[in-house]
Amino acid sequence: MRQSPAAVRGTSTAGGDRRNAVMLRLVGAGVMLTVMADTTATTLAVGVLRYTPAGAGMPLGDLVWLTSAAFIPIAALLATAGRWADLFGRRRVLAVGLVVFVLGGIATVTVDSWSYVLAARAVQGAGAAAMIPASLGLLLGELPESQRRGAIALWSSASGLGCLLMQAGGGWLAAAVGWRALFIPDVIMGVLLLIACVALPPGKRGGPRGLPDMLGAWLLAAGIAVIVLAISKAMAWGMDVLWLALAALALLGGALAQAKHHRLPAIDLALWRRPRFVWGWLATWCFGALSYGLLTVQPLYLLHLGYPMLEVAMWLTPTSVAVVLTSILAGRLVKRVGAYGLIYAGSLLCGGACVLVLTQAGPTVWGLIASVVVGMGVGALAPGTSVATTLAARPHQYASAVGAATMARMVGGAVGVSVVSVVIDHPFMPGPLSGLAGALAMCVGISVLIGAIALTKITRLRTDPGDVMIKVPRRMLLELRMTLATVAAEADALLPVETRTPPMVTPSNPSLDPPLDRVPRPRTAEPGPLAGTRGPAH
Repeated sequence: MRQSPAAVRGTSTAGGDRRNAVMLRLVGAGVMLTVMADTTATTLAVGVLRYTPAGAGMPLGDLVWLTSAAFIPIAALLATAGRWADLFGRRRVLAVGLVVFVLGGIATVTVDSWSYVLAARAVQGAGAAAMIPASLGLLLGELPESQRRGAIALWSSASGLGCLLMQAGGGWLAAAVGWRALFIPDVIMGVLLLIACVALPPGKRGGPRGLPDMLGAWLLAAGIAVIVLAISKAMAWGMDVLWLALAALALLGGALAQAKHHRLPAIDLALWRRPRFVWGWLATWCFGALSYGLLTVQPLYLLHLGYPMLEVAMWLTPTSVAVVLTSILAGRLVKRVGAYGLIYAGSLLCGGACVLVLTQAGPTVWGLIASVVVGMGVGALAPGTSVATTLAARPHQYASAVGAATMARMVGGAVGVSVVSVVIDHPFMPGPLSGLAGALAMCVGISVLIGAIALTKITRLRTDPGDVMIKVPRRMLLELRMTLATVAAEADALLPVETRTPPMVTPSNPSLDPPLDRVPRPRTAEPGPLAGTRGPAH
C-alpha cells in the first residue's frame, strides 16, 4: 500500500526533527564539556607550574592569572554575547565563538612568552563567552517545553564529564609532555564542534531587528572586567583597588543608563525585573565561587603533600564521576524537589564534605569519601542553579538568561580562585596545612550562604505571574468546567421539557458562555413519567 505524499513528508519531517534534537543535545553538551575541560586544564596547569621548575619562582597569585586571564573576558562578555545571540542568531554566534576559542587554544600551546600565554588565554575566554549562552539558548529555543529541563540537566552534567576526562587524562599529558599539552584536547574538541555546527538549525531570533547598543556592551564588558581585576589584585595592590571599584561602578552605571534609552540594549532589563531570575542569579554566583574554589584547592592540596601528578589525577577522578552521575540523577529529580531543593541539598553535601576533610590530617579513606560527597554536591548544584535561572526567563530571553547566569558563575569563580590563592599564601589558621585549611573553611562558609539562599526561597516561594506553569491548573479548571457542563446537558435531556434549565456551554454549543457564578439551583422532586426509573439505556 502506497503512502500519500503528505504522509511521506510528515514522516521525513518527524525524522528530521529527531535528528535536529539529537545534534542540538550533542553540540550543547559538547560545548560545556569543552569549556569545563579547559577550566580543569587551567587548574591542573597551575598546580604543575607551582611545583615544577617552570614556575617555581613565581608566586601563586601570578600563576593563578592563567585562570583569571580567561575568566575576565568570559565574565565580561557573557551577558552581551547572550543578548547578541538572541538578536542575530544563536548558531551564528556559536560558530564565531568556536573559531575564536580554537585560535586562542592554538596560541596558548605554541607561544613562548608568559604574557603572550595570558593574552592567548584571554582570547579563549572571549570565544567561550560566545559559545556558552549561544549553545544553551539554541538548545532551549528549538526543543519543546516538556524536554527543556532534561536538556538543561544534560548540558550541566556534561561539565562534570569534561572535568572527569581532563582529570583522568590530564595527569598523563602533563607528566609525559608538559603543562601546555593540557590545552590540546580543547582545540580538537573545538574543531569538531565547529564542523557539527553546519548540521544545526539556525535558531530563532527574538525581539526587534536593528543595530544593538554597542556603547552599552563595551561599558558592561569593561565594568565587569574591572571588577574581576580588582578582586584578583586586591591583596597585591592594596587600597588602590578602591579606585578600580569606583571605575567599575561608573562603567556599570553608564551601561544601565544606555539600557534604559536604547531600542536594543546590551542589558535586558525585563529579565532583571523577574524575582525568580534574581534569586537564581545570586545562587549561581555563590556556586561559582564554591566550585572553582574547590577545583583550585584539591590539586594544590595533594601536590603540596608530595603526590605525583598521575596519583593526583587518580584522587580527583572519583569527584568528577560523582558529579556526572549526580547531575544525571538530578535531572530526573528536579521536577519532584524543585530547583531550590537541589541547590539546598548540594550546599549541605559540599559544606559537610569540607568539614570532614578539615578533620583529617592527610589523604585517608574518609578524605576519599569526602571527595565523592563534594562531587555529589556539585552535581546537584550545577543543574539546580541552571534550571533556577534559565527557566525563569521567557523563550526569547533564553540566551540572555544563560549569559547573565554564566557570567555570575564566572565572576563568582574569579572571586573563589582569588580568595583561595590569597588565603593559601596568607594563612589565618594554625598548623602545617594552615593555608589549605583556611581555604576549605572559606568553602564551608560559601556553602552555608548558598543553603541560606535556597532555604529562604523555598520557605517564601511566591508565584511568578509570568510563569508558564500557571497555565496548567487554569487549563485543568477549564476542562473540568466543560465536562460538568456536558454532564448537566445530558442529565437535562432525560427530564421533561418543562423542567429543563436554560442551556449551558456544551461542545456542540460553545457560543453560550454564562458567567461562572451562575450555579443551577437544586430541583424539587416532582412526580412524572420518569419517577422511579433510571432513564433509557445509552
